[in-house]
Amino acid sequence: MAKRHLPLLQPARAAEEDRPRSPWQWVGFGAAAIFTVWVPLSILAVAASSRLVAAATDPAGQRKAVVLALCVYALDLALGAFAGGYLVGRWGPSGVGVREGAKAGLGATIALAVLAWAMLGATPNDSVLAGLVVVAVVAPCMAAWGARAGLRRR
Repeated sequence: MAKRHLPLLQPARAAEEDRPRSPWQWVGFGAAAIFTVWVPLSILAVAASSRLVAAATDPAGQRKAVVLALCVYALDLALGAFAGGYLVGRWGPSGVGVREGAKAGLGATIALAVLAWAMLGATPNDSVLAGLVVVAVVAPCMAAWGARAGLRRR
């Protein structure tokens, strides 16, 4: 009597394993990597910026501390976006590169905008909108730069 195998337990075909992922999947991987790097760095940025603002005593020093805190936040976003773009450029298949890295940054921006809208309601204030504009500029540019660096290492 011949053994019968369940279809789920049969070995996978080699042709299906070698098939590269489509570019849109790499955009999703890059956006997820941006958040994976960005969130822990944001926790560190909160700690650093709160110390900067708390140490300021006069109004001019407070304005300077707020500007430095915003630069810290922009830097952690830039590092996260660069890392996500680098992942796309370095390990993506041929045909996946700078464009998909920039799309990953744009995808992370859209995800953040949706999260902000869900948490803050339909009418966010001006500072939230200004922050989203900064994210919309920094994230795609840095992710594209990271993808370019990743392509050089491929």
